[in-house]
Amino acid sequence: MLHMSLKLPSTKLTMASISMIFLFSSCQLFFDEIEECINKIVPKLPPKNLVQGQVGVPYFESIQAEMKNADDDAFDYEFSIESGTIPVGVSYGWDGRLLKFSGTPTLAGTYKFKLKVRTPLVLSGPGDGICFGKIYDKQEYEIVILE
Repeated sequence: MLHMSLKLPSTKLTMASISMIFLFSSCQLFFDEIEECINKIVPKLPPKNLVQGQVGVPYFESIQAEMKNADDDAFDYEFSIESGTIPVGVSYGWDGRLLKFSGTPTLAGTYKFKLKVRTPLVLSGPGDGICFGKIYDKQEYEIVILE
């Protein structure tokens, strides 16, 4: 009987230890993902010389954002022009991480603009990517439209 009562406290201590180890491991995974997201996974816009266009001629160009150190590209990307303008008659839209310019320019000139790409705030469990903080990038571009 004495032998059984000694095992019981030992068993309780072992279960508590296992629970503590599991809890610590889960927290560590959580903190590892936070650190990776804040420090490494940020959308990036490449520096790029955009093709010239001509008034009255259909214009097509694209810019592809990327997220290094991410397992996949299953992020929601949002693009916006933060400042400047794009050519009159040209519009933009995006599909995933690819921003597309298209249209027929109607006015010659040099159009400078600052493009911003971002991923919306995401907070989820380990393995799903926990992202907050600076989750955007900005890059300046220019499109020249000839007469």
